[in-house]
Amino acid sequence: MTGREELMNIRRNISFLPEIGNFGLCDLFLPDRASVTDIAVLTIHGGGWGAMSKESFEGVALWLCDELGLPVCNINYRLVGTAPWPACGDDCLAAADFLLKSSLIPGCPEKRRIFVLGGSAGGHLALMTGLRLPPEKVEGIVSISGIGDLEEDRALDPARYRGLFGHEPSESEIRKASPASYLTPDSPPIFCTHEFGDIVVPIASAKSFLEAVRKNGTVGETFFYSKPEETGYSHRIWIPGSDPHKLYAEVETAIAAFIKRQTNPHRS
Repeated sequence: MTGREELMNIRRNISFLPEIGNFGLCDLFLPDRASVTDIAVLTIHGGGWGAMSKESFEGVALWLCDELGLPVCNINYRLVGTAPWPACGDDCLAAADFLLKSSLIPGCPEKRRIFVLGGSAGGHLALMTGLRLPPEKVEGIVSISGIGDLEEDRALDPARYRGLFGHEPSESEIRKASPASYLTPDSPPIFCTHEFGDIVVPIASAKSFLEAVRKNGTVGETFFYSKPEETGYSHRIWIPGSDPHKLYAEVETAIAAFIKRQTNPHRS
């Protein structure tokens, strides 16, 4: 156990959706120090909807719990090789419901509100989850290099969406899986980070989505940044060699500032 892990209580492999086996497991990261907030965070890993697991996103969960003192639920979900869309989206909604109601998290479930945070495909799932939950239960949504506008991104990489749906999707299916379709006047604040040269999820998708956010009147904030190209890090969100993966310091700082703006003082 690392020094950081000793500062928190970690409960691993808790089932939030027993019927889907290992895909329905989560890890809970609970800060040891007393907290006066009923805020928690749902974290969602990336991997193109078809790879990786909660362990690949553990560095983010550790940071949120250790540095910001927030309870974190870091989840698995069904990958598209097992079940195509909307399975992964449904699983994330089930995990959010678990986090909102769980008695394993300190505080009052009736008052609990959550941030939903994910990276890459997990950024898309964070947006889809946060925008489909009751808005009064969501403090904010954080998409790290996520896909905000599926129609924009599909034009750049149509194969990605054949993999997501398990077939050539219709325009209607793309719209139903696109976060912009779920924006309403009551949508929670949204924060998007993206590296200008990202070649996995080009920044055009984020910019197009954020234009829809602006038109909707939703609070939408961005942190766009540049990093030198590094082999194996074409998203350019992780510090090379970090294990578990750790976000660049400036990305952490920007996300932390967004979270604090929503919670201190609490927005009305």
